[in-house]
Amino acid sequence: MPAAIIKQLCDFVDASPTAYHAVENIAAALEARGALRLDEGEAWSLEPGRAYFVVRAGTALVAFRPGLRPPAEEGFALAGAHTDSPALKARLEKGLSGKGFERSPVEVYGGPILSTWLDRPLSLAGRVALRGAAKASVENRLVNFARPVGIVPNLAIHLNREVNKGFEYNAQSHLPVLLSSSGAAPAEPAGSAALLRLVAEELGVEPGAILGADLYFVESQRCVQVGADPALVNGYRLDDLTGCHAVLDGFIQAPPAPHGQVACFLDNEEVGSRSLMGADSSFLRDLLGRVAALQGSSSEGFYRALSRSFSVSVDVAQAWHPSYPDKYDEAFAPIVNGGPAVKVNANMKYATDGEAEARFRLLCEDAGAPCQKWMARADMTPARPSAPCPRP
Repeated sequence: MPAAIIKQLCDFVDASPTAYHAVENIAAALEARGALRLDEGEAWSLEPGRAYFVVRAGTALVAFRPGLRPPAEEGFALAGAHTDSPALKARLEKGLSGKGFERSPVEVYGGPILSTWLDRPLSLAGRVALRGAAKASVENRLVNFARPVGIVPNLAIHLNREVNKGFEYNAQSHLPVLLSSSGAAPAEPAGSAALLRLVAEELGVEPGAILGADLYFVESQRCVQVGADPALVNGYRLDDLTGCHAVLDGFIQAPPAPHGQVACFLDNEEVGSRSLMGADSSFLRDLLGRVAALQGSSSEGFYRALSRSFSVSVDVAQAWHPSYPDKYDEAFAPIVNGGPAVKVNANMKYATDGEAEARFRLLCEDAGAPCQKWMARADMTPARPSAPCPRP
């Protein structure tokens, strides 16, 4: 990967600690290149070949460029990625105090490797809902501490001699984030959680002004290049900010085409996509229906457009791991930096069939990129389906 692309990716990752921030940064990049932001609740007027985008719930965004020909004749070309990643979601209102320590309870989001979250400085980021100036109004504000605010301390090995043989962490008991240690009982009144006070101070408001929040403890270390030839990238949320960055760059660089062009950045893939802003919601299909209608398509024309469309779901694949070769079928183990990999499963854990694989290989061939293939060992079941942008 060229050094310039690596730097752009790392900058994007560092600026996007949560799905809220990723969408904000994607929107800014699109607007800087002339894309027009639309509101789902307003009337639209579209110009073929011009770029537009719509944001839903602050964590999902779909960008599109209407085709130069009718959708019923040309369909849509879609590529999608997901904006969320596994994390520890803060339980803001509840504080845990004792023996001079103040901690914040958390809830596990997605499927993280819990042991990797311990003994490392964690930052805090997300969205806070504040009491608005007008009566019964809400003001949403993003927050990104961009500095360490807490840590999940492990138990010393002297008191847990078996930890290296495997240990099951309990989210309620073991994962609360340590925020401070005063050496004495806190003087604050009961119910004034340390994290709530910390967030209020960061935003310059009183704790009572905070009515709701979606805040996550996140990695505080910046994205870095590692290795003898800096060809490896290490950073939080590479799954799937790498996909978001690639789809965004591809959409921005693409010239107008006869077919519609759609870039999907959808939320909640890590927990099944079944949300207002996930791939299993009506967001994408509703948007495509509106675009088709505004380009003169009837209901039948819309369904014709869907039948002529093709979608690429961009997510990470499990590259070959040199320390665990027994976990792979060696014939279908993609190599890091060896090109994109198409993921296939007989039980349709992934959406790829033979024709879709052939089309993707032709796209790679046209771009001059090598194409790899991922298939799980026949005696293993792949992870849940990864479908940030389903075939329409």
